Amino acid sequence: MSQIYNEVLKANEQYASNFGDKGSLPIPPGRKFSVVTCMDARLDPAKFAGLAEGDAHVIRNAGGRVTEDVIRSLIISHKLLGTQEWFVIHHSDCGMLTFTNDIIHDLLSESLESAALGNNGWYNPIKEGGSEAGQYINFLPFKNLEKSVID
Repeated sequence: MSQIYNEVLKANEQYASNFGDKGSLPIPPGRKFSVVTCMDARLDPAKFAGLAEGDAHVIRNAGGRVTEDVIRSLIISHKLLGTQEWFVIHHSDCGMLTFTNDIIHDLLSESLESAALGNNGWYNPIKEGGSEAGQYINFLPFKNLEKSVID
């Protein structure tokens, strides 16, 4: 197993051992709201929204985009679990501002290995084993941060 895998297992064991009676919290979020936000690892929704376990539903994806699956989750959150407010929270310096669908489609066609961002934009350090399958995906990038919240 990888070092990361072992670290996650250890952290999970510690979290579970300190979970206390949080398992008895009701399933519906106590503060009756949901947040849709970016998956950016630099962001911590619990901190920027002042959340504790059981407070709210947090739905994260690349760019904090309201996709079909996010809508599915928000409907369940409201209809079955009683949330009354939804917040879409985007952030500055979002990676979704750095590419277009054409760019990521071309990168995937050339290689399935991780790309890198250089001074001249995205590129593939390893140029082998690409796939055309990504051509059929709308990755929902955006060029205007403020407009992206409304889109």
